[in-house]
Amino acid sequence: MGKKARSFGGIAFLASILLLAAALHADEVIFKNGDHLTGKIQTFDGSKLTLESPMAGTISIDMKNVRTFSSDGPIHVVLTDGSDIHQRVLAGPEGEISIGQGQAIAAQNIPLARIKAVNPPPEHWSGNIVVGGLISRGNTNADSLNASAHLVRRGEKDRLTFDAGYIYAREHVIGQGTHETQNNWFVEGKYDYFFTPRFYGYGDARVERDLIADISLRLTPGAGVGYQWVDKPNLGFNTEVGASWLYRDYVHDGSNDSIAARAAYHLTAKLNDQVSVFHNFEYFPGLDRIDNYFFDTDAGIRASITKQMFTEFKIEYRYDARPAPGRGPNDLRYILGVGWNF
Repeated sequence: MGKKARSFGGIAFLASILLLAAALHADEVIFKNGDHLTGKIQTFDGSKLTLESPMAGTISIDMKNVRTFSSDGPIHVVLTDGSDIHQRVLAGPEGEISIGQGQAIAAQNIPLARIKAVNPPPEHWSGNIVVGGLISRGNTNADSLNASAHLVRRGEKDRLTFDAGYIYAREHVIGQGTHETQNNWFVEGKYDYFFTPRFYGYGDARVERDLIADISLRLTPGAGVGYQWVDKPNLGFNTEVGASWLYRDYVHDGSNDSIAARAAYHLTAKLNDQVSVFHNFEYFPGLDRIDNYFFDTDAGIRASITKQMFTEFKIEYRYDARPAPGRGPNDLRYILGVGWNF
């Protein structure tokens, strides 16, 4: 055998030893069909388990196909009841992992269905900005702008959300001058505190102005409780009930206010990796009179252009049973824009 052949054989033998040593000191995922993968468990987000494999790179694994998994060292496991585990986990019976003796918590088996997250990312702000507009010149002379922003921080026990929006439009008619056709904005802040992984209390305040509807100020601060029925990367749904103060200040005709109840729900769903939908609804029935109420709702669809950029189309509808004198009670808007996730 030549020197080159012996050298190649030695290198191959050494590589095999190194790979065997790495496999003996690695996390392992065992599948229901008996296959297994070794590497380093990165995260689990409630749906997909991510494994960094030295041979196959980063692999996204659907947890429904996993029989069990183990870690070579301590990992951070968050359970659906809010419990935190920071230690090594062992392979268990089908559908479970095992906590061995002599560690931070008592030896026990934990169903995979109870695992909410593995190595969750640190708390951070996320959200998006959406902008749209129109400039028309010639037979039609008009300008319009719409912009909105959404910002949220989700912690282990709480959630803080900020929303804002602005719509402005004007039109120039020959012989009649320029007049506004849209001029409204809103700002809203909301804080949720989770007493359990699903049940929470909230405090919320929304301020808005709509000069075309002769609403100088509409204010709806309130508090209540909510329930997070589903909280997954591809689906979210929660409902809320509480009490609010419904205040309206009209541009020309004074103001009125009343104590109101509040009922709301919020739905988000990913149809696939590129398309998602959303739907929100809020209802404020005044407690002073049956004909004093206000509600607003929107529904829309988003389609990804790049990882961060997307297009959005949504429909907004609101109904105020006590509009300003001379104004109608309802407003319907179709809004198209381009957005950026961050």
